[in-house]
Amino acid sequence: MGSLKNCYSVKATSLLESVVALSIISICLYIAVMVYSAVFTPKTSARVYSSNNKIYEAFFLHQIRPDSLMERYEDADKWQIEQENEGGSEKISVHYKDSIQQYAVIFFYVSK
Repeated sequence: MGSLKNCYSVKATSLLESVVALSIISICLYIAVMVYSAVFTPKTSARVYSSNNKIYEAFFLHQIRPDSLMERYEDADKWQIEQENEGGSEKISVHYKDSIQQYAVIFFYVSK
């Protein structure tokens, strides 16, 4: 059998290397957590993107035929479309509210 002194020899540089490696790993984990928290916010959820797509679809349907929104969606009470004339353009604001929350108002400007 070999001596125990040869099996458990720890050099001082290995301790320094361990500290440097752990600090590099902790910096990488910190950066990963910061990126993760920046990407996954309530504003970037799939529900928000889905509701924004519904709002854009409602706007384009409203441009084709104003009554098409009521025909397309059975929950027409969740939609509110307001039109305002501003000089040579028309400001159309589209509000959408589902059963959980009310989403941000999106404004469209259409020239006459």
